[in-house]
Amino acid sequence: MTLTAASPVAELAVLYAVVRHRLGFLNPPISNTAVSGMPPAQAGVAASIASTSRQVGSALGVAVTGSLVAGRDAAGFAVASHSGWAVLGGCGLAAGLIGVASTGRWAARSAQRTRDLLIAEPE
Repeated sequence: MTLTAASPVAELAVLYAVVRHRLGFLNPPISNTAVSGMPPAQAGVAASIASTSRQVGSALGVAVTGSLVAGRDAAGFAVASHSGWAVLGGCGLAAGLIGVASTGRWAARSAQRTRDLLIAEPE
């Protein structure tokens, strides 16, 4: 689908709703992955680091895509937004690949080893 200056607002609203819906599926696995390898005493720290990273990423995403769109204003907003959507699509793909990699058996074993090391009593 390509945006044009004549794209209906309803079409954009549907696309934004799909993006918002998909982000809702992304946040719980991120938090679960961050907390699952931590001992209970450090789970709050892990969750806060994951949340802060997500907020910084969102702020950087807005800044980068906004700069891409604003830097191409001669082309018109609709055409200029294509590069921003390409960046967002690439980031979404990367997040999906990281999610798959961080929830497999290898990741679960790694999380368990880390948990065991953090819980182990010092000698």
